[in-house]
Amino acid sequence: MRRNGGFTLIELVLVISIVALLIMAVGLTSGIRENAKVHSASESVKALRTAAESYIAAGSMTYTGITVDGLKTSGFLPGSFTATGTNPWGGNYAIAPNSDANKVDISMTAVSASAAARLSALFANSAASTGYASETWTATF
Repeated sequence: MRRNGGFTLIELVLVISIVALLIMAVGLTSGIRENAKVHSASESVKALRTAAESYIAAGSMTYTGITVDGLKTSGFLPGSFTATGTNPWGGNYAIAPNSDANKVDISMTAVSASAAARLSALFANSAASTGYASETWTATF
């Protein structure tokens, strides 16, 4: 007599294999998205740094008074650059003079701890320092 109810062992193995593959695929795509966010953020930080260096090269003796809007007005940043709610995690970009007016701080809000660690590693050789507190990542140049 043959039982018609239930699943065979082969059917169960196939279903479990397919589910495992789907879980791995979702995990891989979320890692790819996070890589893209970190890359995008690092490119924006580089653009802000270049704009800040151009600000100094144009005759400013220190970074005192530097702002994103001022950099846009001076033409060092494109007019389309928006600092509010535009970083890859939905937070803000900010640029401000460091306590040492010869250095500038570039920061991003709403950054995850893992992304902050990766950003710090990317700027380890070019930034004077990096830091992370309260979901805000900051690099000093």
